[in-house]
Amino acid sequence: MKKTEKILFTVAFVIFISSCKQEKVELVYENGNQKISVKIEDGKDYLFYDQPIRTDFVVENIDPISLAVLGPGIRVLGTNNDKTAMRTEINVPSNYLEKDTLTIKVRYGEGYNKGHVFNIPVKKIE
Repeated sequence: MKKTEKILFTVAFVIFISSCKQEKVELVYENGNQKISVKIEDGKDYLFYDQPIRTDFVVENIDPISLAVLGPGIRVLGTNNDKTAMRTEINVPSNYLEKDTLTIKVRYGEGYNKGHVFNIPVKKIE
């Protein structure tokens, strides 16, 4: 193998390994005809530390008023006008999380017997 081929192979291998480590952020939960989608401001799939970020929990076939959203730094703002989403603002304090992932628990249904956990990455502002 020539030196150039070795370098190209090494670069390709590093890119492959780094792409395997990236986890896909799931911001949609479906249970039959019920659906919850997390819509972060500006279409992001992550939050920033110490920065309030508008985040809507858009629902289908779920009453947003009966939706419970639990997690650090979450402030409920109410529902939107057409009652299809719960509006929130999330402000995660720096040095609060052990890992740079915010766990948000969403509960709904009679007696809040249904639910899902969203794990959303949190980044430092650069």
